[in-house]
Amino acid sequence: MTKFEWQATESAPKNYPMEITSGSLIYHDGSGSLYVPDGATIHHGWGKGISSHVVGEDFKPLPSRLRISFFSYTEDQFYRGDFELPYEKILALFQAGFYSPNREKKTTYKKIVVGVAPGGAVSVWLWGYERRTEVFFGQAEKTEGAWKHFTNDADESREEYIRLEIEDALKTPELIEALHKDGIPFGRWAAYRTRYYWQPLFTNLPLLDKRITNINYYNGEQDYINYPLEKAVAASTRAVPSHTTLYWENPEGKDRHLEITFDETEIIDAFQTLGQSNLPLQLEFRIERNDGRIQFFVFLRNEKEAIHLKETHLKTYGVATYD
Repeated sequence: MTKFEWQATESAPKNYPMEITSGSLIYHDGSGSLYVPDGATIHHGWGKGISSHVVGEDFKPLPSRLRISFFSYTEDQFYRGDFELPYEKILALFQAGFYSPNREKKTTYKKIVVGVAPGGAVSVWLWGYERRTEVFFGQAEKTEGAWKHFTNDADESREEYIRLEIEDALKTPELIEALHKDGIPFGRWAAYRTRYYWQPLFTNLPLLDKRITNINYYNGEQDYINYPLEKAVAASTRAVPSHTTLYWENPEGKDRHLEITFDETEIIDAFQTLGQSNLPLQLEFRIERNDGRIQFFVFLRNEKEAIHLKETHLKTYGVATYD
């Protein structure tokens, strides 16, 4: 089977508004293409698709090429790229599919996400229910674009239009000031792709259904993990996680839902520090009871040392006794 039911969608990182001016995913068999949604300012999160346009035939060939043009507001810069995509890898992933715990059956990917970021970074993911998998990362070239694509208001300058778009995307004076102060972190989206041999470890925290229901990674990928890990899963590498959701068997019988959000600087620095030794890493989630209170800790460790991730944010539902 080489034809599948899929849609195209677009993505850009938070706080760095982008706009795709044109884009096409060209079918492997040369029979046509599917357009990438364009014409809107996007900034909803790296890897997270935004638009959902149902066009063309339900079942269509998979793409082997991407042509894309886009504008980076924070740089005032147009980019364009023409990329060969790893068709055989994309086809194999669609054909293999995966088991969906929420749907309780085997499924496959339903969308192809095209992401654009400052500096000309371009990424492509396959997306389906609990899983998002990166299949391509490339570098677009700077180019001159037609500014008339954006506004017909002759009285509004390019500079003013860009300023208003950035302010609308960032929302708060604090984020706008941070952008002016810190500038654009060129290279961040390529650095997100660094992968490590790491596994989750749970101490005094028995998982409900033996599963981490959701893990989001800084490189835009998403997955769930059964625990204990299967051999192939344990041997694979992963990017640094940004957010995870799990349910645990709380003996008090209260709501067991935990949402864990990592501090980007802290966890990436920890992985870089401990990852230098090339020793396997464990991301430990630990619960301890102290004077009747439940305390939650997260450590990144290898066999020699551990780093306490103190800035990790924990959100619980129905349980008010966590620290």
